[in-house]
Formats: sequence, C-alpha cells, structure tokens
Amino acid sequence: MPKVSIIIPVYNAQIYLNRCLDSICNQTLKDIEIICINDCSTDNSLKILNEYANKDQRIQIINYTQNRGESAARNAGLNIASGEYLGFVDNDDTVDIDFYEKLYSQAYKTSADIVKGEAHIFDYSGRDYFDNLNKAIRENNSKLFFHNYWWTAIYKTLLIKNNNIKFLEGYPLGGDVLFLNQVILLANNISLVDNIYYNYYRREESGDSKVLSLDKIKSVLEIHLKIIENTNKYITSINKIGVLNIYKWCLECGLNYAYRRKTFENLEYCINRTFDMYDKCIFKNELYNILKINYPIESNFIKNGKKNELIDYFKKYNTPQKKILATLRKSHNKVLKYE
Repeated sequence: MPKVSIIIPVYNAQIYLNRCLDSICNQTLKDIEIICINDCSTDNSLKILNEYANKDQRIQIINYTQNRGESAARNAGLNIASGEYLGFVDNDDTVDIDFYEKLYSQAYKTSADIVKGEAHIFDYSGRDYFDNLNKAIRENNSKLFFHNYWWTAIYKTLLIKNNNIKFLEGYPLGGDVLFLNQVILLANNISLVDNIYYNYYRREESGDSKVLSLDKIKSVLEIHLKIIENTNKYITSINKIGVLNIYKWCLECGLNYAYRRKTFENLEYCINRTFDMYDKCIFKNELYNILKINYPIESNFIKNGKKNELIDYFKKYNTPQKKILATLRKSHNKVLKYE
C-alpha cells in the first residue's frame, strides 16, 4: 500500500503541467502513487502525461474522451486510489519537495484523520504571500477554520471511503470546498504542520478569476448554501465559534461575488443567494456582529431583510472593478477588506 495517493485532474495544462509533475515526481517521499486524470484535453497534456508515465511507474493515467469536469475527474482518482492517505494537486500548482514526506511523517506519529500544511500563494500580478489558516485553527481551537485551501492537506483514505464522500459533480466551481466541509465535519482530529507549502498560482482564466460568469457564481453560491446546511447537521458536536466562521465565510462569499459580477442579473442572483444563506444560519445575532466589522452597510440590509434595498445599493456602484472597490473602501472608512 502506498503511503499517499496524489490525485491530479488535468485539462489543457500543457503550459504548467511539467512544472507540476516535476514537483510531484521528485518528492522526497518515494512511496506514493500519482493518479492523473486527463479530462479530454485538446492540447498536448496527454502527450506530456504519457512521457512522464513512461519514465515513472508510479504514475497512472485515466484518459477521458469526453470532458466531465474536475469533480468527476477527482472521483475517478478516488475510485482507484490505494494509498493510506490522499493528496490533491491542481495541474497548474506545485508543492515543496518534501511536502508529502513531512505531512505523512506527522500522520504516522499522530494517526490524524487530516494533516495540514500551509499555502504559498502567487497572485495575478506576481505578488506572493502566505495563508494563515493554521494559526487561525490553533487560536480558535476549531477544525472548522480549515474551510479553504483544501489541497494543503492529506486525508485518511478510510475516512473518505468508509463514509462514501465524493466530489459533487455537475458544479463547475466549488465542489472541492464542499468535499472539505464533509471531511472536516467527520474528522476526529486534525494535525497541523507549519513551514511546508503547497504553492498555489492564481490565474485570471481559472475559477479564481477576479470577475466570474453567472454559471460559476451560481455554482459556488449553491455549494456554499449546501455547506451551511451540512454544517447545521452537526451543530451539537462542533463549537459555536467554528460554526460562526463557516457562516461568515459563506455570506462574505455572496457579498464579494456581488462586487465581482459582470451584469445586474449576476448581482441580483448573488444578493438573493446571500439572503438564502442567512436564512439558513442559526446564530443570526452573533453572525450579524461579525459581518458588520467588514460589511457595516450590507450587514444592516441583511439583518433587516431588505433585499431589494441592498440590490439598489449595489447598483449605485456600476463602475469598473477597481473604481468600485476604491469607492467602497473610502465610503466605509477603509474598514472593508476585499483582497
């Protein structure tokens, strides 16, 4: 049994794929299997995969002749994964050379269901910075502060397979964070490893674009509504601060996407979904007190059920993206945080 199965969905990634595969194949942890799912790429991705597989017997290739999306690709990898733990890498990202060795070493010592490293993020402009989720998890003593950057961790395979946790197919964006939410809620323990990094490269043409299409906005916000509903099922077994953090994160996603929308139709969808999410939240008073720190104006509309008034408020800022954010920062006395 390999120590870690690493699952990589691949779609039209010829520009980045060598960089990604080099970082995986050269891991200091050698006892791994590398499962690459070619999701009907139309560029040279499959050729590159075959070249690497010919040199490295640990690589398995699943080749789709019809594009099925990242969730279906990851599920195909899950179905054949035989490792003790599971890792996930996007085809345009890399990991530190000893990333999986350090995570697995901690897993061996602790038998944790999840072992999490950290993320080194490279922004659109080339600016780079580090996430602080490990610090937040520790300071709040809550596993629910691990709600994003899901590929920074390895996950015990038996936890996922015994509970039949899959990636939700049919959603072009957001299925990964729902998967993380499902695993986190079932995990008995999570162990944190600092100073070991997954290197995440933001790209404008990816799902992390600054401005999103309506299909992607719908997908993400429907996923976040499911995350709130799923979290509510476990409300008695998790601490309140963790639940509030999930609520806050989901609602802030709706508000942020309202600013990143292309059309008024997109705007109205974002606001409607944000109100739907708020209605599902259990600790509304506490949530309002948290939201108003960064969204003092919007949170009042939400608390008082004034959906149409909030839509009208957003429409006043129908200017290019940078001007929108600059105007809002100024009008909110520089309290808002949109980066």
